[in-house]
This record gives sequence, C-alpha cells and structure tokens, in this order.
Amino acid sequence: MNEIIIGYNKESPQEKNSEIKINIIDKPKENLLFKYIVGFNGAWETLKEFSEDESIIWKPEIEGSYILMVQAKEENSTKSFDYVSKNEYIIGKLSKDENELIKDIHLNKKKFCVGEKIHLKVETKQSSVLYRYMIKENEKWILAKDYSKENAFVCSVKDPGEHEILVQCKLLDSRENFQEARKVEYKVVEMKKLEINVFKCLTSELLVDEELVFEVGAQYDDNRMILYKFVKINSNGQTKCIQDYSTKKVVSYKENNSGKYRILCLAKDMYSPKQYDDRAIMHYEVKPYKKVEILSFVSDLSSPQIMEKSITFKAVASGGKELRYRYLIEGPKNENSGYIKSSEYIWEPKESGDYKINLFVKDVSFTGKYEDGKSILFTIDEIPRDPVKIDEIILDKKESVLVKESVNIKVIAEGGITLLYSFIIRKDSVEKERIDYGECNWVKFTPELEGRFEIEIRVKDKYSDKVFDVHEIKHIDAYKYIPANIDYVLMEPKEYYLIGDQMVLDVITQDTEEILIKYVLQINGHKVEETDYVKSKRYILTPKCSGRYIVKVYAKNKKSDKKFDSSKEVSIVVNDAPPVTNTTIKCDRFSFSPNEPIEITAESNGGKDVVYEFYLMEKSEWNLVQKYSKKNYYDFIPFTKGIYKILALAKSNYNKKAYEDYCMIDIKVTEKLSIKDLVDNKDIQQLKHIVDNNILSDLKLTEEERKSLI
Repeated sequence: MNEIIIGYNKESPQEKNSEIKINIIDKPKENLLFKYIVGFNGAWETLKEFSEDESIIWKPEIEGSYILMVQAKEENSTKSFDYVSKNEYIIGKLSKDENELIKDIHLNKKKFCVGEKIHLKVETKQSSVLYRYMIKENEKWILAKDYSKENAFVCSVKDPGEHEILVQCKLLDSRENFQEARKVEYKVVEMKKLEINVFKCLTSELLVDEELVFEVGAQYDDNRMILYKFVKINSNGQTKCIQDYSTKKVVSYKENNSGKYRILCLAKDMYSPKQYDDRAIMHYEVKPYKKVEILSFVSDLSSPQIMEKSITFKAVASGGKELRYRYLIEGPKNENSGYIKSSEYIWEPKESGDYKINLFVKDVSFTGKYEDGKSILFTIDEIPRDPVKIDEIILDKKESVLVKESVNIKVIAEGGITLLYSFIIRKDSVEKERIDYGECNWVKFTPELEGRFEIEIRVKDKYSDKVFDVHEIKHIDAYKYIPANIDYVLMEPKEYYLIGDQMVLDVITQDTEEILIKYVLQINGHKVEETDYVKSKRYILTPKCSGRYIVKVYAKNKKSDKKFDSSKEVSIVVNDAPPVTNTTIKCDRFSFSPNEPIEITAESNGGKDVVYEFYLMEKSEWNLVQKYSKKNYYDFIPFTKGIYKILALAKSNYNKKAYEDYCMIDIKVTEKLSIKDLVDNKDIQQLKHIVDNNILSDLKLTEEERKSLI
C-alpha cells in the first residue's frame, strides 16, 4: 500500500469547485500506466483510466471527505494493478481543523552555503504524531529519515541549487502511509571559491638534516574552516604525507637525503564534498650542505722568501659539512698535499724560482675535483732577507656588530725597515672605502648598512716596489640586531629518566638580555605545549607519562622579525621504571635426585610489575615451561639423571621487548648425596651454590656434615 507518492498543487482542505491538480511525485519504477479514482460516501468514481499521464485535474462539486486513489501497473501486466496509493482529501470547511496535523514547519533559514546544516522543526496541532522526512534529489524523493517521534530533522547541504524537503505526518495509531504532507523549499549557494594565494618556504637555505619550514595562505570566507594537507614528492615520484588535513598553515620537516623535491599542498573547506578545493605545488632542492666558498687564502710570510724558510699557508672557508683542503704547488719543484683535513699547510721550498700555490677546497662527500679554488704567486730567492710578517690582527669587538657600531682593527706586524699599512673595505665584492698606505697600523670601521664586510689589511716595507708584502682578510658581519645563536642546551647528564624525574634545560646564548626563547614540547610525536617567546633561559619539565619527549628550543633577538634566528632540539626517552637488572636464580636444595621436586625462584632488581618466564632444557632440548607472569618461581620433578638447565627471563610488565634481563643455572641430577659426599667429590659448583644462595641455614645437617662443609 502507498507505493506511489501523490502530490497536489493545493493542500487539503480546499473549497468546492476548486481545480486541484493531482500529480505523481515519486514512483517505484519507470514506464508505468496510471489510473486515477476518487471515493466519496462509499461510492468510487474513475477520474481517468490507465494511461501514461502523471497528472490530472480534479474539480470536486460537493463538500466532504474524499479518498483519492492512484493505481499503477506495468504496460504488459496481466494484473488489475501492480501498485496502489491513496490519500484523504477534504473539500470545504468541514472538519478542517480536526483533520490538519501540521501547524507549521520552521527552518533555521532559507538560504544556505555548501556545508552548512539545515535545522528543521515541525509544529503540530496534536500529540502522538509520527514524522517522516524525504529529500528531493535528481527529481526523485529519497527517504532521509523514516517514521519516528522526532519532530526535528538535521542534515548538511552539499549541492548548490533549489531544494525541497517533504515532511509526512500521521497519528501513532494510523494505518495510513501518511495523513498529511507538506513541502518546504530552501536554496543552497556556492561558497566563495577557495584559492591558495601564498605558498612559500620560510627556510633561507634548504639543507639536509636541517628543519625545512613551508607556509601556505589562501583566500576564503572568513567564517569557513579551511584544512590543509602537505605531501612530499621525491624525484622518483614517491610520495609521503607530511601533514594530513589540518588547520595548520605552517609545516616543517627534516630531509635526510639531498636532491630535488616537490611539496604539494591540498586545501579544502572542512565541509566541502570535494577531495580538495584548490592545490599548489612547489619545486625545491635540498642540498647536502652550504655552498663551499673560500673566504681568504694567505701566507704568514710575504713573497719573496729565501729557500728552506718555512712558509705557512692559511685558508678560511665556509660551507660544507666536513671540508678537505688540497695544496698544489707548481714551480721548479712541485708539491701536492692531496686532500687533507687541516686548513693550514707548511711549505719548505728547496729550490729558488717563481711558484704558483693553488688551494682547492671541497666537502669530503663531493665526488668532483673541487668546489672552490684560489691561487697565490710566490717567489723564492737565494738572497736572505728579513720578511714582512703579520703576527696578529686585534679587534676590540666581536666579528658580529650592529649597524653604526664602530669596531677598531689593529695590526701587529714585523720585518722590513719601515712598515706601511693600507686598509680596503668591500661589501659584496664591491670596494666601498680605501685607506692608502701610511704608518698608522689601526683603523676605525663603522658599518652603515647590514651585510658582510670584507676588510683587507695590506702591509709592505716602505722601500718595497710590490703592491703589498703581506696581506690578510677579516670579515665583519653587520646587523640591525645581533641574531640569536643557541650555543648549547644543557641538562643534567643522566642515563635513565623515569616518570616524575624533574628535567631542567638551560639554554646558553650570547647577548642574553636581548634574546627571547620559545619552547615547544612534543610527547610521542604530539605537540603538548608551546610557550610564547620569553626571557627565561631555563625550561623545567616533570614527565607524567613514558615515551619520547622532544623539546624544540627557538631563539630570536627582541628586534628580529623572523620566526626564529636559531633553533636546537633535545630528545629524551622517559621510562615507566628503571631497567630490570641483576636477575638471579635460587634453588631450594643443593643436591638433586630423580623423582624429587625442585623449586626454582627468580629475583631481580629494578623494573615495574616485573614478570618472569621460565625455560627448561631437558635431554639437550629447550622447552617453554611457564609463560610470562608475576609468578617468580617454577616447580618441576626430574625423572632421570642428567644435566638440566633452567633459564629465567625477566622484564617489566609494560615492556614490549622479549626480555630485559635473564639468568641461567645448571642442575646436575644424580643419586642423593650428602654434604660430606660433595666435599669428598670436590663438587665445587654445588657447594658454591649452597653458599651463594644462603640455603645452608635451611638444611638439617649433622655436625659432621657441617664441619666438612666448613
């Protein structure tokens, strides 16, 4: 009954002579024929015989209660009808109020955005009413919630457009499919298109084992919740999810291998039915280390020099992880140092002439010939002379200064007759200032801009016709502020941390008063706490659960506009209990005979809720005889003579490892022997077992046995 859903253009009740359109709202299948029948005061009248028409016009002339019936059948069906539905319809004011169930239907609003929730509430005139809710999808009514006593209905909207909800009601004792039905319309509009407009890397240098930080930004409605997913793709196309859908716009990770990568960001509205609403991809390359660059290459003695005079070449290079230096000397007598760890090389020339000293630098992992190189021309004379030599360069401040902060540079040199000094200041390889040769051996330098400045110090003898006899280069970095640098994160050295042990981290930085510190605590991969930037250089933590604790420490200068200037990470494993150690096995007797029970007891130090497992080796085969439990003893009866072995494994109950500690003993089962027999047979192992396990007092020994044992 009521397999067809019937609708009307005018809700019951209506006045007589009204033109009422009866139409089929939903049908069980396609290609059906429909017959329309009306019943009044026990008499039935066919309004229209079977046809394909899914609607007719009915014009009642008499007031009263009518039954409208629709029969349907398949075109070739031999039955009188296959499906049927009927509804009650009131004409006139007759019992209008008595037959109406629905008083009103309330929606929280008429216009929704995709993803929002509809809250519908039905107000009825009677109690004991059942409610059914249907939603129209693709011109078909879909049952959303079957009959229940709940007069409220909630659902989320997914598709934009004009939509309807059909509410059907009937009394609790009604046998009808429904007694009254009403539709309510609402509109769903597209949300503002989500668009990723920013996707950038916040890390200036992308290096292996350094934290890579990426940030994404998007345009969207302010009242929407946006989720972001980040996927890393390597050069082979292999993917790894760095962050699943989350509201976090900033993601970071450490790359273990160098190479070219892509990072894909997927963004979607939390309520969007799509897999994603927008996406962006960034190409980047992770280098194994900073670019290798030779900052300076000088000698401690100026050219020319005499034979057999030791000359030290010094190199200052930056970048790389583990640098190697090669000194290649070309001239009358060649030398090749090969790649060495030391940045200094001592050369003792054996022949006079003109030489070219080549310096090549590379990281130990680099497979090419070199990554950077420089050369010095040098002359070796046979005539001895007192060379010009720079002994020391003194700065009254550190090599990192603030903009407009002065630093005094003083040169200590020796040799020659009368020494002259020249200073050349460069920035980004461009000469900014030059102080020509004079007798003043110091200069006051005040940087006006941010950046790295190169100070070349030249020294020569007054009577020398060379550009300089010796020179050296110093680098000074000028900042608007001195970037924070974490030198160390100190904590009490401890092999084992337990729950409840207080852990104190002290951060050691320079320019302490200007530095702010942020602490981020992660427990087992979950961020638990993140402080603001604070002055305190101490972080105190008392763990309340076991696991891996990671404390990330970020430092920045008060004036810094970066997220951080420097960072370090401390990893600590916190355990529930100290490790199980010093496991021993005791036995209740000293001699072992066949058919006599033996009790073995295991004891350990440390651990928490320690459990024990026992293995028995009999006839050269090991067997598990007692699984892990808190029972620390095991009883067995040897039935034959021979060598038996007992293995006891011990661990804390929470520990998932196979074991933490173990102990094993041998038991020799023979004919029953007395203490005197053991002494006479010199059975040292059994006698030692008696003494070590303190079972002497438990034995009932004769005076002769006691004396023999002693």
